[in-house]
Amino acid sequence: MAVDLDDELIRSKIIDIQREISSSSAKIKLVEPENLHITLKFLGEVEEARIPVIVKALEGALKGVSKFRVKLEGVGAFPRVSRPNVIWVGVSEGRDPLIRLANLVEDALKKVGFPKEKRPFEPHLTIARVKYRSSDLPGLITKVKGVEIGEIEVREVKLKKSTLTSKGPIYETLHSFPLTPEGEEA
Repeated sequence: MAVDLDDELIRSKIIDIQREISSSSAKIKLVEPENLHITLKFLGEVEEARIPVIVKALEGALKGVSKFRVKLEGVGAFPRVSRPNVIWVGVSEGRDPLIRLANLVEDALKKVGFPKEKRPFEPHLTIARVKYRSSDLPGLITKVKGVEIGEIEVREVKLKKSTLTSKGPIYETLHSFPLTPEGEEA
């Protein structure tokens, strides 16, 4: 379950950040611009026969949820900047509606048999995965730590399928769940 990043200006700013951090001597796998998204919940391996049940549960859970804006700002890393495995762009505004959205998805999917996440949802957009660390990488992340990237409108949530290949994942949208324009009843 994801919110795609389809704003070209925002993508280009993230590509600039990716260029900056990839100047490191670390081995980094950048997320391709067309694959940038905010993951709300990772489902893992799912039998195709379960897709209609998932769609029905999510349609009910997301009905009447209004679209909203989030501000992408700041760069950090999991588990921490000094020991990065995943490099991400943060969400500085619109965190609460994004967390509520992720919780609605979580609760709906729990009802149809998906285990609840152990950790609380932390809104972020993964931009790179670190394969081998280097001593210069934490400094490069810190250099772009406070960068303002811009705002996006969360208009829909997508159920995505990812197929892993040697060149990276290929994402396919299985179903889109449009959010309600603000002020409208669903």
